Amino acid sequence: MNRTLVAGAFVLLWSCGFVGAAWGTAETEPAGLLAWRYVITAGILLSVVTVLGSRIGRRINRRDLGRQCVLGLTAHVMFLGGLFAASAAGVDAGTAALVCSAQPLLVAAAGAVFWGDRLAPRQWSGVALGLGAVALCVGGIGDPGPAMVLPVISLLGLSCSALLERRWAPRVNLVTALTVQVCAAAVVFVTVAVLTTGLAVDPTARLVGSLAWLVVPAGLGGYGAYILALRRLGATPTSMLLYLTPPVSAVWAWAMLGDRIGAPQLIAMGLGIVAVLLAAGKPGDGDRPAADAPAPSCGGGNAGPTPPTQVPQKVT
Repeated sequence: MNRTLVAGAFVLLWSCGFVGAAWGTAETEPAGLLAWRYVITAGILLSVVTVLGSRIGRRINRRDLGRQCVLGLTAHVMFLGGLFAASAAGVDAGTAALVCSAQPLLVAAAGAVFWGDRLAPRQWSGVALGLGAVALCVGGIGDPGPAMVLPVISLLGLSCSALLERRWAPRVNLVTALTVQVCAAAVVFVTVAVLTTGLAVDPTARLVGSLAWLVVPAGLGGYGAYILALRRLGATPTSMLLYLTPPVSAVWAWAMLGDRIGAPQLIAMGLGIVAVLLAAGKPGDGDRPAADAPAPSCGGGNAGPTPPTQVPQKVT
């Protein structure tokens, strides 16, 4: 598949979850929304794997099964759970987005330490410019507090998933990998919901629409595109694309929710594109796509609804 197409699909689908979260969190508690979203997604994926069977190579050994479960806990539970918890604890979405926008910098730094990657000054300029674009889009950072640890957990979760995907270079096909990750996350989110707010929901039309959006384009599409981008583009280029998600989320909010897009979002989108182009030059050989990268010598679409000036980095 064309790399530009993979990158574009990832940005569009990874950004669209804001709409579903804005609908859903107005109807039910975040813990219940996450639990039902993952139960439904897991059911769909298990059905697909069962029907298609050997045609998608569903067999998976114990080691790969364990690794995909770990990726599910980092990319899904830590990332989305941290953002939902941060929103519930009163951390504004702009603050959460700024914390999470450090992910490309963290991944690039880890690549330099563990894989010996070398980014040109132009590429580091792209990293810095992208961080500034996110700051402009979300309108700055709110008052820090103890709950700031929650978006940091999200940052670490998504960063770890990208780096582990690169370190392990899994050969498990995309459908099977996503199925295992979602099932592992579903177990955790259901357990948390049962122990906190419960699973009972009022199945209103708005909630059903929210779940449909969170499951299909944001969940299956967003996370499927994320795994595909990591494997086809590499960890650092995929992370750099996250700089485009806050302004694109604002466009989704305008198109689906009628929210206003201001000049900061438009400027941030332009800066984000420039940042990605600056960082698009070939990094070190160590940042090849995960499927082709050799193992190094050392180990390696969710905050609540917000106004368009504080669109979270990813809400899926």
